[in-house]
Amino acid sequence: MLYLLQRGRNRSSYIMGNSNIRGSVIRPKVANIAVCDSNKLAIVLANLNRKSIKEECVELKVNYTRFSPVYLGCFFYYGFEILNVKDLKRQVVVFLKKKKDIPVNQKEKKYSFLIKLPRTGKGGKRINVYKVRTMQPYSEYLQDYVIKVNGLNDDGTIKNDFRITKIGRILRKYWLDELPMLINFLKGDLKLIGVRPLGDAMLSVYPEEFKKYRANFKPGLIPPYYIDQPNSFEELIESEKRYLGAYEKNGIKTDIIYFGKFLKALFFKGVRSC
Repeated sequence: MLYLLQRGRNRSSYIMGNSNIRGSVIRPKVANIAVCDSNKLAIVLANLNRKSIKEECVELKVNYTRFSPVYLGCFFYYGFEILNVKDLKRQVVVFLKKKKDIPVNQKEKKYSFLIKLPRTGKGGKRINVYKVRTMQPYSEYLQDYVIKVNGLNDDGTIKNDFRITKIGRILRKYWLDELPMLINFLKGDLKLIGVRPLGDAMLSVYPEEFKKYRANFKPGLIPPYYIDQPNSFEELIESEKRYLGAYEKNGIKTDIIYFGKFLKALFFKGVRSC
């Protein structure tokens, strides 16, 4: 399996998995071939999904002015997985395999500056967390893909996350994207201090026993991550365990102490979100 990570030095190549793809495109056995402009991509993918059967490969040539990660998320949204992709100057050749059927009336998604993201709350309850959008459209369908391909940084964040926009990085650095989460705080989904509410893709890399223990507690706006600044995923897990263990013994006292530590880190150590 080959996956897109990032553009290589050679403009016509991308670094995919452990391989640098250059020269001719890898051509698996193709069942359907289609060509379209980028502004017609959604319509073509919906039609291809209805035509294709699982395990058959689809070759799609997309004419574009500027390549965008938007296309990658769009493929997943319309029920495909990416086998291979090649940038050929003004055209991207993508080999896809159908993974699931989509509803007949599935429409192209519309995005605003505010988004709702499905997360897991206390007791495994599904909650929608409100945030300012900092990623390309359809990025939510790529999270599992990006974690699988790029892995995690030492601090538990996703490596080389190409989904984030330039403005989005600034908003994230100063937590401006998280301001709408105050809605969740007022609704009672979150408390002030607590472990971060996570999506399914990120939770999937957590140890199973710790996931069960973690689900006993309400997530929060300010995670212990900001106080402890862990340098590895293992340290991130230990940071959360340490906080939850202390909170279980004395919740109010623990949150007061952690809030004081957060203010100290914010104003005297210059801690930022990313």
